Amino acid sequence: MNKKKISIVAVSAVVIVSLGLGFNSIFKKANTLETDNNDTVVSDQSIETGDELNTEEAKVDKTETKKENKENKKNEDTTDSSGNSNENTSKSTKTDGTETKKPNNDEVEKTDNSSEKPKPSNNEKPKPGNSSEKPKPSNNEKPKPSNNEKPKPGNSSTKPKPENNQTITSPKPKNKTVTIAISCKTAINNGLNKKPGFSHLPSNGIILQNMKVEFNEGDTVFDILVKVTRKKGIHMEYRGSGSNTYIEGINNLYEFDGGSNSGWMYSVNGVYPNYGVGAYKVKSSDVIKFNYTCNLGADLGARAN
Repeated sequence: MNKKKISIVAVSAVVIVSLGLGFNSIFKKANTLETDNNDTVVSDQSIETGDELNTEEAKVDKTETKKENKENKKNEDTTDSSGNSNENTSKSTKTDGTETKKPNNDEVEKTDNSSEKPKPSNNEKPKPGNSSEKPKPSNNEKPKPSNNEKPKPGNSSTKPKPENNQTITSPKPKNKTVTIAISCKTAINNGLNKKPGFSHLPSNGIILQNMKVEFNEGDTVFDILVKVTRKKGIHMEYRGSGSNTYIEGINNLYEFDGGSNSGWMYSVNGVYPNYGVGAYKVKSSDVIKFNYTCNLGADLGARAN
C-alpha cells in the first residue's frame, strides 16, 4: 500500500511538473507573439509615416533629399570612426525579415513646417478690397467751431460797436476853391501891344487862363490875386491896404497906359463891385476876372453893383 501511494504521488508530481512546464512555454509563446505584433504594428505605422513623409518631401523639394542623403553618407563615414553613428543616421527596425528606416526628427520637423501655412501676423495691414467691413464714420467728423473763432462776414446780424476809447473821425471837408483869370484884350484891340514898350503883352490878350485856387475862410479877392501871381511869377503892383487896396499894374501894364480912362477892374461871377479888392470876401465856386479897360469899363460891358 505504501508503495502504491508513493508511486501515485510520484506520478502526480510528474504530471504537475509537466503541466507547469507546458503552461510556462505557452505563456512565453503568447508573450513573444504579442511583442512581435506590437513591433509589427509600430513598424507598419513607421513605414506608413515614413512613406508619407518621403512622398511629401519629394513633392516639396527633391533637391533637399539628395543633399540629406549625401550628408547622411558623410555622417556615416565620420560616425564609424567616432562611434556616434546613432545620432546622425536614421534608426532601422526589423519586422518579419524586412527593414524599415525611421525618418530623422529634423526631416519630420521640416515636412511639418513645410506643410503648415504661414499665419498672418497681427501687424500686417489688410489688403484693399479683401475686407468686407465698411469703415464706420467717426463721431468727430464735423468739427465744432471754437469760441475763439471770429465770425464770418455776413453771418452776424449785429454790427460791431466802437470801443469806448475809440474816436470816430469824420471825413475832412473838401477844400474850397475859386476860379480866377487875367486878360488885357481891350488894350490889344486898341493896338497898345504895337506901341514901343508894350511888346511883352500877349497877342491874344490872355495873361492867365482860368485857374482854380484853394482859399481859406475869410480870404478876399486881393488874397487870391496875390497867391496866383506869386505862383505863376506874374508881375503885380498895388497900393494901400485892407479895403483901400488898389491894383496899379499887372504884367507891367499900368493904369493910364491905354489912356486917361484906362486901368484894371475886377468882376465876381460877372458883376463888377463898386468897392476895393481888399474888401470883397470870396465864397466857394466864385469866378473872379481881372480885365484891363481903356474907357472906364464901358468897353468891358461893366455894370457896377
